[in-house]
This record gives sequence, C-alpha cells and structure tokens, in this order.
Amino acid sequence: MDLRNRKITIGEILDRPDARAILTRRFPLVFKKSYSPVAKTVTLEQLLALVGGFLPQRLVADTLRDLERL
Repeated sequence: MDLRNRKITIGEILDRPDARAILTRRFPLVFKKSYSPVAKTVTLEQLLALVGGFLPQRLVADTLRDLERL
C-alpha cells in the first residue's frame, strides 16, 4: 500500500479491509469503533503526531511496515 509519505488519510486506509484488519489487530481499542467523517480525513502523519509519543516505536514501525507491504 502506498502511504504517500504518510499523507494518506485514515479513511483511505480503513476503506481497505486488509489494512483495516492490521489496524484493528494492533490497536483494537481505537479501530473497532465507527468514526465520524471528520476523523477519516486525518492523515496518517497527523495521527502519528498526535499519538505517536504514547505508542511504542516498535509497534508503530511494525504497523507501518505491514501497511506498506499490502
């Protein structure tokens, strides 16, 4: 999957069932819920800036790698 330098939106990622499965598996408390249309317009870069400091860097790196492999 092309993450477009992390400029891809969360909505675009969640629209792909295989990518949604990765996020749901790694972050079940966050990605099992439904979202407002506004939340889906957030870019991956913006999301990582918001929560990246609270997550283990290894988990973030592994997740990004798995998404890129799709």
